[in-house]
Amino acid sequence: MPERLRAGGRIALLVLAVMLPFEMREPLAKIGPLELSSVELFLYLTLAIWGASLVADGLVHRRSVGSLGRTLRDLPAAHRAVLAFALVMLVSAASASAPRGPGLKFALRSAGGMLLFAAAADLLRAPGAAARTAAALVVGGLVAALLALAEVRAPSLLGFLRLFHPQTFAALGQARASGPLQYPNIAAMYLEAVTPVAVGLGLSGAPRAAWAVVTFVLLAAVQATGSRAGLVGALASGLLLGALGLRVSSGRRPAGAVLAAAAAVLVLASASGMAGRFRFWHDGDWYRSVIVQSGGAAGRLPPVLAPDSTATESIEVQNLGALAWRRDTPTPVALSYHWFDAATGRLVTFDGVRTPLPTDVSMGGRARVSAWVHAPARPGRYLLWWDLVHEQTSWFSERGNPGLREEVVVRGEASPASGSPSRDASPPPFVQETLPRRTLWSAAWRMFRRRPLLGIGPDNFRHRYGGFLGLAPREVDERLHANSLYFETLADLGAAGLVAFAFVLVALAAAARRAAAPAARRFLALGLACALGSYLLHGALDYFLEFTPTYALFWLLGGAIVAMDRSREVSP
Repeated sequence: MPERLRAGGRIALLVLAVMLPFEMREPLAKIGPLELSSVELFLYLTLAIWGASLVADGLVHRRSVGSLGRTLRDLPAAHRAVLAFALVMLVSAASASAPRGPGLKFALRSAGGMLLFAAAADLLRAPGAAARTAAALVVGGLVAALLALAEVRAPSLLGFLRLFHPQTFAALGQARASGPLQYPNIAAMYLEAVTPVAVGLGLSGAPRAAWAVVTFVLLAAVQATGSRAGLVGALASGLLLGALGLRVSSGRRPAGAVLAAAAAVLVLASASGMAGRFRFWHDGDWYRSVIVQSGGAAGRLPPVLAPDSTATESIEVQNLGALAWRRDTPTPVALSYHWFDAATGRLVTFDGVRTPLPTDVSMGGRARVSAWVHAPARPGRYLLWWDLVHEQTSWFSERGNPGLREEVVVRGEASPASGSPSRDASPPPFVQETLPRRTLWSAAWRMFRRRPLLGIGPDNFRHRYGGFLGLAPREVDERLHANSLYFETLADLGAAGLVAFAFVLVALAAAARRAAAPAARRFLALGLACALGSYLLHGALDYFLEFTPTYALFWLLGGAIVAMDRSREVSP
């Protein structure tokens, strides 16, 4: 009975590995505050079968409480490190100030990922089990990659993909693919991690022609996401494994295919215009603009604004940058503003009312806008800073544009001016990626200094960063993370969490080194290790452990590495 359950657990792991990138937006069920997604259904089913096998094994062999204690003492270093990380997360969640619920919910979901690590480390010790699960990951990743590539070329597919993400994405005028994953960066991270797994399988003896095509498709899909860090990470891990393959006679042809696939994707990226995104030191060239008042005295703001009132000003904008400004895309360019206290320079309102452009503005073109402005609620002297915003990408001022600044007096009783912004001009929800990383990292550092040992609680950065940046409640997008695995961990879990996570990484690195010792499975072990390494590289600029496909993939990869290490010592 235990062996049948273990075999069932391995089959469940295969199914989970294929289904990981296909998490639908709508949950399948809700239990109180907890939601069960389509991917979590397969995850918890796998854990249930594995748990049943452990219970059956204990009953068959009549395990005692004392033997359980010995088992805990004999746990591998990686298991102890993961257990310590889980305990830190739970203690941090329990000791956090409000809101405490999201932290406990996140800790429980993360515990599911860590249990997946333990299940994989146990079940995949069987001969060939780790390789079969790796192949299943590549199959699921390949389908997701094909959907991502089709997304930017076949608009008819967008209706189907709404099951997985609510909108389309763009950067610098180029569509960004998500495929069946929620955001382009999440898709990039997932495919970036699957790519070295595919390369490792190819170097381990998979059919060369088919493997070369799979590698190219995965790399091309990462490029289609528009993620610079994702493409760099995928190419780096693939080229590293290819270079190692050149040192082995049987790996020279597959390694040559890696180089060819990488070169082809680099050409594709250059032809698609993505090369411009790598020239980050020229960001200002993309967003150069001039903002001036127009319409004479009649177009100016009233000399005094009532608190909390609305008014309009005639503004002319000119596009001097390298991108056309689109009005009606999912990521339009619009005119907006920031409010500062004139005496102290303190930011009062960061995210002003958006006024849409009357039409697209080509490079060198101009447009006149009757721009809406909403006055601060308190009387005083203010600096109004007119600015352009490229939604979900950047404010123009963040790329060096001076915009237009003018002093405004707010005085009297709150009395809204006649008229109001049109429905199109009303402020949309604050959108992800409108705050620069340095600002988010600054907020994370302040959170760490507030609670240095255990942090503010898991997953609480996105709920509390506004208070550390002086933002109004409506300016806070609770989908926004610190855009760094390390800063997010430091803010949420404090020094204890960062140290515990470091121990996990050290233990997994040691297990990967031992697993790669036998030549027969060296490249598969190295591929899995490079996949985990891509999280650490890309994690410097993004955060992925909230999303089920990426956090489950992380722990599944770690469990497979430990299983390959333990299979050297424990027969299946």
